[in-house]
Amino acid sequence: MKIFFTILLVFITLIILLFSYLFLTKPPRMPFIGHFFDKVGYGSLYYLDKPDKSLIYSKKNNINLKLHFFEPSQKKSKSTLLLFHGGAWAFGSSYSLFKICKDISDQGITCISADYRIALKHNTKVKDSMDDAREAYQWIISNAKILDIDKENIIVGGGSSGGQLAASLAMIPDDNNQIIERIKGLVLLNPALNTSLLDREIPENIEERRKKLWLFVKKLFDDNFEKFSPSNYIREGLPPSIIFHGKLDKTIPIEIIEKFSNDMIDKGNVVKFLKWDNKGHQFYRWDKKAYPEVISELIKFIKEN
Repeated sequence: MKIFFTILLVFITLIILLFSYLFLTKPPRMPFIGHFFDKVGYGSLYYLDKPDKSLIYSKKNNINLKLHFFEPSQKKSKSTLLLFHGGAWAFGSSYSLFKICKDISDQGITCISADYRIALKHNTKVKDSMDDAREAYQWIISNAKILDIDKENIIVGGGSSGGQLAASLAMIPDDNNQIIERIKGLVLLNPALNTSLLDREIPENIEERRKKLWLFVKKLFDDNFEKFSPSNYIREGLPPSIIFHGKLDKTIPIEIIEKFSNDMIDKGNVVKFLKWDNKGHQFYRWDKKAYPEVISELIKFIKEN
């Protein structure tokens, strides 16, 4: 009995210490449950599929932004895939893409999952996330030789808001009106490719949770809905793209992506648009039923490009 109470006391003490740590480290704008999931949920993913190395590409106000590298034991492709996680430019973690990156590296392809600043954690806006994505890409280009990466064969991709960040690198000019021309391909997973629509009236039948998220995300754009929308920068000569989307996606209705895809093809660009029946947002995740098929198509696209 004494041993039981000792173990119970230790357990309770650890729980108190954990929650004390979480309360003390919680960013002001982050809900406690979100902070808990960030530290405990996403944190555990780091140890399930640890990267081969993690390198700091930028420091912003004492924030170390890292690139997490998953390197194959034997390279079977010149291509490297750089991925950006989703989360409405407000939450999420690069750790959420570790499983995808590990599975890709197991096929002989280097994969990188990128940190970037997010609103609830770092009190930032969409423009800050876009700047970080560009800086991450440029850092890889500048250090390509040391990293043993072919800078002419970098494919960029991402899910949801991360898809917007990836597409923006290839499509949206920077503050100096410069466009990155050398991106090899785009991997877009239920991507936010038309942010212009955020400026419209919120549909009356939308559920309360989505309404609150919509209103919060709108503030992150500082009225730059048109400027930050990849759909407004479609032109000829863009990199080949593969798009994964669920037909029942309520966050980003598939009709929006169908129009984007058609507009891209009309300009002579190569787009492989894969649609999944009875699937909603984030259907591609490693813990979802569609994942094996998604990862198979993704790896095939990389090897073909």
